[in-house]
Amino acid sequence: MDGELLTGGGLNQVFRVGDAVRRPAGPWAARVHELLRHLAPLGIAPVPLGLDDEHELLSYLPGDVGHVFPDDDASLIESALLLRRLHDATVPLVDRLDGWQFAAREPVEVVLHGDFAPYNTAYRDGVPVGIFDFDAAHPGPRWWDVSWALIQFVLGLPDERKRRTALFCETYGYAYEDEHVLMRLEDMIHTIREHPAFVKQREERHDDYYLGLIEYVQANRA
Repeated sequence: MDGELLTGGGLNQVFRVGDAVRRPAGPWAARVHELLRHLAPLGIAPVPLGLDDEHELLSYLPGDVGHVFPDDDASLIESALLLRRLHDATVPLVDRLDGWQFAAREPVEVVLHGDFAPYNTAYRDGVPVGIFDFDAAHPGPRWWDVSWALIQFVLGLPDERKRRTALFCETYGYAYEDEHVLMRLEDMIHTIREHPAFVKQREERHDDYYLGLIEYVQANRA
């Protein structure tokens, strides 16, 4: 496939062609494109440009991918605000319950990103400005995304986890619950062990990493 191979957190090969991105399209792509068109005025997500049976074409989000966990408070605050802005914007779409890769999750409050993490975030000058890879988007409760964000933006760093957790939650407007984080960790472990696309993750024993985070959360319950 012509174009520049891009790096990110997804399981697919993604190519940049000019100011567009070409990537494999799943059966859920039409529903995701509906979401992205709705988000277009915000300027925080790719804009759909085309779709066929095999590939989708999206606008390119300029910036650096957050492969390394941002460790400053300003970036963490902006990440929480970005997620809140995304969630609030999706409220009008919560009645679209079908057509996503994953089933709607009760209680439905917003359309979730499903994998909000540094590796799916575009940064400029160290500040998060956009989100990509909406393949896991589906309707559900806000805590599903917030808990995963805490795992990825906070627990991935060894220092000041409690303070940074409180900062993220306060900024977003979410009452932290250990059980929510534990549920997300257990779901990720199950996905790594059972999902056919997670071959590399199984080989590299990524589940051991998340098991370690479960031990941390259980030992430091709020």
